[in-house]
Amino acid sequence: MPERRYREVRSRSELMLLPPCVDDYVSQHNPVRAIDAFVGTLDLEELGFRHAEEHCGAGQPAYDPGLLLKLYLYGYQHRLRSSRRLEAETRRNLEVIWLWQGATPSYKTIADFRKSNASALRAANREFILLCRELSLLEGRRVAVDGTFLKANANADSIHTEASLGKGLKRLDEKIAEYHRQMDEADAGSEDGADGGEDPELAAKIEALVERRKHKEALRERLQASGESQISEVDPDARVLRKSGKAVGGYNCQIAVDDRYKLIVAEDVVQDGNDAVQLEPMMTKAGEAMGAERLTGLADTGYFSREQLKSCEDKGLDVYVPIATNRPRRGKGDVKRFSIDDFRYDARNDTYVCPAGQRLTRGGSRRIKDGKPHFRYSSVKAVCRDCSLRDRCLSKSDPRRRLDRWEHEDVIDRHRRKINAGEPWIRQRATLVEHPFGTIKRWAGMDHFLMRGLDKCRGEFSLMTLGYNFKRVMSELGAEAFREYCLQKQRNGAISA
Repeated sequence: MPERRYREVRSRSELMLLPPCVDDYVSQHNPVRAIDAFVGTLDLEELGFRHAEEHCGAGQPAYDPGLLLKLYLYGYQHRLRSSRRLEAETRRNLEVIWLWQGATPSYKTIADFRKSNASALRAANREFILLCRELSLLEGRRVAVDGTFLKANANADSIHTEASLGKGLKRLDEKIAEYHRQMDEADAGSEDGADGGEDPELAAKIEALVERRKHKEALRERLQASGESQISEVDPDARVLRKSGKAVGGYNCQIAVDDRYKLIVAEDVVQDGNDAVQLEPMMTKAGEAMGAERLTGLADTGYFSREQLKSCEDKGLDVYVPIATNRPRRGKGDVKRFSIDDFRYDARNDTYVCPAGQRLTRGGSRRIKDGKPHFRYSSVKAVCRDCSLRDRCLSKSDPRRRLDRWEHEDVIDRHRRKINAGEPWIRQRATLVEHPFGTIKRWAGMDHFLMRGLDKCRGEFSLMTLGYNFKRVMSELGAEAFREYCLQKQRNGAISA
């Protein structure tokens, strides 16, 4: 039987004439050259990076912060976030060896850079957005806003509420009482001359439970003194966030995405468990980043808030958010009752018209409801008493129907008419803003934070979005064109200086 043939390979002992320098191993169109050129356009000292000052003190000099920024920007584009893995790349990866010019920092140096430059990393991300504006990559007309939960560098069990601490203390008290009961029974058995069967480790178990109880009691006192609703033992700023029946111990990450090339133009990390108060802040940040005087924003129902819609209207921000319905909850077998959404407001006469065609008129005084001033509208008792739709509108004990209207409800009425008009691009929201989150969390595997603390997590999330945006720009422009623009920008800066 003939011997099988394979492709020929070189012998490991064969002598070769290798390229004379490391630069020859990295092609001119390699994206790593674009990273090098972009960081070269930044004024690191002005952005606030540590060790970027022109003069330094005595002792061994620090690494150039520009080199560390290049390393992280490369790592966050190649699923490499761990400082130990990045340290390994500086010793084996030719692209990183070229980028770092042969330097081999320790993982501690790499980790400390990210930890100590959170605000500067956010500033570097803003500089990249400005660069995208210069390259005309941003449309500046519409953005989509959305949020997602990212897990903190802490277990959800290490985050406590007043209720959970109370339940934990109750369980510990019950367990301690049970152990004491067992000790009493064992002592009674010994006095009767029988073997009580006492657990020799029972005293140690009780002591351990008492220490745990002291710890939980101290946590509850700290929580009450702080005025917060939750307290975390590991990451002090992490919170238990709940959505769709799932709980995550982490942070709520917000992004605003431009509709042209799906670039993230604004980002933030907050502790809120919902998005109800994030619309206007994110739209404002997006407008400032893009230099847009009038910006249209798209968001889902989770962002609906009357106060937020008014703030956006006051600032000239045109937003499209589906209005959350105000249907009352019903138990099994309950009659489906009319909600305020079934009543039509007549702005000319300042009255509400009920489903039966009768009017509810406004009373003279304002009342505070949910911290906001409202006007009350009431029907006529005699009309409601004889109404054929009474069972669907009132309970047996209510003589008339009353509705409360927010004093700025006209903002919501205008928004409702705008939504009902149905602009065709409203449906684009999900395709715009969920694509970046899918890329960051699934492709890049960045579904959790490595840092602890709100400020540091904001810096790390800026690194995530910068890595995403950089790959998008490389895909649209190409590494060579982007690199050439950055080099030209450096030359112009050197000439003007």
